[in-house]
Amino acid sequence: MNKIKKTFYKYWSKEKSDKFYETLESTILVYKIECLENFIEEIFEENPDVKRAEILKYARNMDEFNDSEEFLIDFFSFTRIPEGDSIVKKFKDNPEEIKKYLAGLLCSKKIKFKEKNNTFVVWYM
Repeated sequence: MNKIKKTFYKYWSKEKSDKFYETLESTILVYKIECLENFIEEIFEENPDVKRAEILKYARNMDEFNDSEEFLIDFFSFTRIPEGDSIVKKFKDNPEEIKKYLAGLLCSKKIKFKEKNNTFVVWYM
């Protein structure tokens, strides 16, 4: 989580950074803060004037999974589309199908993701 503070310090005063970090810790679940750590630099690079409320919103829209298959199963199970169950069945031990659906979600700008240390971190857009 030091990565988050270091990034804040690059763009904000120490006082503002520390105060907001306290807000972040008191309002966002720890694992979602850990997810935010993966995207924080990218967030500020894309928008150096990002507002604190936006960062809180972004953090709430992040999640972590063991791998991309687990994420896709979760994603299509909760979207409640009629073909969701048949899509989920396609993922079982089928890395090509997983790559295809991930690429589609990325292109549609529904998600951003990072794979790191045997985790799959997703930011729902």
